[in-house]
Amino acid sequence: MSKVKVSKEALIRVVQVYNDEGRSAAYDLLRSQHGIKNPYFIRKRIDGDPRFEYDPDQDRYLINDDVVSEGLFMSIDELCSPAVSQHVQPAEKNLSDTRPADMEKLIQKLLGDRLLELSKYITLESLSKSVLNYP
Repeated sequence: MSKVKVSKEALIRVVQVYNDEGRSAAYDLLRSQHGIKNPYFIRKRIDGDPRFEYDPDQDRYLINDDVVSEGLFMSIDELCSPAVSQHVQPAEKNLSDTRPADMEKLIQKLLGDRLLELSKYITLESLSKSVLNYP
């Protein structure tokens, strides 16, 4: 017996069917399209997914769209906090950062735009280590 993998996009479709047509329609969808006879573990995956929040009073799932973009961009507090140098050994891989290279380029571009905008009002003087504000 082979394992059937249900993608994250398919989970969204299952949740939409569950909300619109009910539990039995969602289970029928899993049986017909994915060949899953017992949807217990799929339901457990949906319950553990941070994108979905179950409301037992209405017997439906609330879909959180902001969870996807939560860790992608830096907050203003992170931008304004002093820089902390981190020494990373070359043999050790950084497993906490899983963003693709395109997202890194986007972040660098956005930070560059923001710093360019701030440079109109603030000048950092490296010799005296001071900040000059323009009115």
